[in-house]
Amino acid sequence: MHLQTHISHVFLAGDHAYKIKKPVDFGFLNFSELAQRRHFCAEEIRLNKRLAPELYLSVVGLDANGGLIASPDSAAEPVIEMRRFDQVDRLDNYAATHGLDDALVDALAEQIEQFHEMAAQAPQASHFGTPETVYFPINQNFEQIRPFLTDDDDQNQLDRIEAASEAAFLKLKPLIVTRKKTGHVREGHGDMHLGNIARIDGKIVIFDGIEFNEDFRWSDTASDLAFLLMDLTDRQFVGAARRLLSAYLEATGDYDSLPLLNFYQAYRAMVRAKIALFEIRPDSTEAERTAQWATYRRYADLAEQFLAPRTGALWITVGFSGSGKSLAAQELVVAAGAIRVRSDAERLRLYTDRAQRYSKDASEHIYAHLARIARIGVTSGWPMVIDATFLHLAKRRDFARLAKELGCPFRILFIECDGPTLRRYLRERITSGKDISEADEQVLEAQMQQLEPLTTDERAHTFRLQCDTPFGGQVSSILEAL
Repeated sequence: MHLQTHISHVFLAGDHAYKIKKPVDFGFLNFSELAQRRHFCAEEIRLNKRLAPELYLSVVGLDANGGLIASPDSAAEPVIEMRRFDQVDRLDNYAATHGLDDALVDALAEQIEQFHEMAAQAPQASHFGTPETVYFPINQNFEQIRPFLTDDDDQNQLDRIEAASEAAFLKLKPLIVTRKKTGHVREGHGDMHLGNIARIDGKIVIFDGIEFNEDFRWSDTASDLAFLLMDLTDRQFVGAARRLLSAYLEATGDYDSLPLLNFYQAYRAMVRAKIALFEIRPDSTEAERTAQWATYRRYADLAEQFLAPRTGALWITVGFSGSGKSLAAQELVVAAGAIRVRSDAERLRLYTDRAQRYSKDASEHIYAHLARIARIGVTSGWPMVIDATFLHLAKRRDFARLAKELGCPFRILFIECDGPTLRRYLRERITSGKDISEADEQVLEAQMQQLEPLTTDERAHTFRLQCDTPFGGQVSSILEAL
């Protein structure tokens, strides 16, 4: 079987796949010379063994007679030898037939977090991740797309996207500088979308990272993740994109990336828009050309949506440990695109010593930390849901004042749960050992004595949820009412 993209041929034979790079030069990619193709084949093996060592085997050669040779000489065409897997297991195909369940999305988030954690950091003296390097391919997209456009509507839209991208870049430039200083520019994957992820032997495998352009690979981890988020959104797996983002942020604590994510998603959408035009060949049929133009316009529309102004919102939960606060907050993640920030996760991140984690000073620090994250998210246009007990009126008022300062809606999710049910839920959670919360029944008893009732003002923007009824329907009803 023969597959091809705009830059390579792939031949599937038996248990193996053989990939040959096309002798093309797109500016951002140059495979025109044999020596370049040999170099980038070796790079592809090196880089992809980080995430998919079981798939990438070696570089072999194609001799003048079309036969494979184990050790390619200088005259042989280099070929990447890979282990073949069933194409139905590639996540773009798998998702189309099976969907993407929560366990798969969570496993994917965990694998990306672990990969980003171990990926090499860009040297501070390098040009990787500098504002100029970040903006160059964004600007290049517009330069390379414009010659294809003949329709006035397409040209006007590209002008709007370019202007919005430049405005966003200028606003984000100081943060881009900070991100490199704080070690978030790393040797990532560079092309992380569902077509480059597979489910093999029950395990998520990410493959086909970018080898041909260092600037595309050495980037902010937020940009690396943004490609997958954009791809999920484009394929209408919006809930999966939202869950993936929230899970990744909870694992990494990288909430400082929130202002960048839509900017990078727009960039990634324009990359795919450009590729759609590049894949129009001289021998393409009229139907194929029409399909490629439809793909281009779909991605351009998506990029414009990512760059559109957004108004954030601030939600907090009120409830005892074991009542289901985190589950209720997770429903807001999927249904409203909220970013869930769990006090339990941040407490564990900030305090390694359990004795310190629950001191009065630690609690004050945690709530201040949560407020800082909320500010970052809301000012970037994200709905934020702060998942903590919020038993004390003073803490709730702090967040109400923050919402007023930021000019965004403030809403409370109050989880109602009777004592016996609470104790049962808490015992079940402790027994399962699957939750990060360290609260036990002694903590619960103390909490039940500490709850300060909601004030009249608070009740005006409070939504009550019943812990013994599925939260999904209750949260949907709240959002419909709003």
